[in-house]
Amino acid sequence: MADSDSNGLQDVINKTSFITINKRKGAGFTVSRSGHVKTSVQQGSLYRFTVGAPQGLTYSANRDLVEDLDTLDITQESNVDIGANNTGISYITAYQGDLDASNHSTKHEIVAFSGSTLYIQSDSYSASGLLFKKGDFIQPLGNTSTYRYPYQVTSDVPNASASNISVPVHRPILSQDGVTILTGAKGNYRYGSDVRFHVICANMPTYSVVPHDLIEFTEDFELIERIT
Repeated sequence: MADSDSNGLQDVINKTSFITINKRKGAGFTVSRSGHVKTSVQQGSLYRFTVGAPQGLTYSANRDLVEDLDTLDITQESNVDIGANNTGISYITAYQGDLDASNHSTKHEIVAFSGSTLYIQSDSYSASGLLFKKGDFIQPLGNTSTYRYPYQVTSDVPNASASNISVPVHRPILSQDGVTILTGAKGNYRYGSDVRFHVICANMPTYSVVPHDLIEFTEDFELIERIT
């Protein structure tokens, strides 16, 4: 399935009235006749987004948007961000640790990973503060700069001069065919609002043009991360 270069879903995100983010593991349970509860938990987790339909868009100025949306279906993947294209919503994914961009790009490198932990080398850098704050986003670039899966940090990570700083994340590190996560280069990861999500639109609403010149969507957009 091709990765869409269309800006349709990105425009919807940029102009949305709200975004609901769900990355919780799927779980179910059964109750036996004797009252025993058995639970099952899905391993790993997907990002699922409910993106509020944009309000107040004029049809005459957004015909390109609806044309892009009309070409998408559930088989078409889109590469989107939350906050990089529209800084007005960057607070949703913004980095909250204490390092500036130059320190990430010149002093820090993902050097290993195991299970749900990334290991970062901090090269001759001893500043205090947090390398990552709980909830921060991180995404390896990989050797092709096309690694597709973002992660969120699950506990505060103090900065230090160390070869293996443990960065625990919310799901196991996923493999990707043709992409090597470890590149031997400083700054080999995205973080904060620069992370990307590869999604399909599981529910694409239709739209009407109503007086005067307004687009009215039938419902909200449902996006789900595509794991390959």
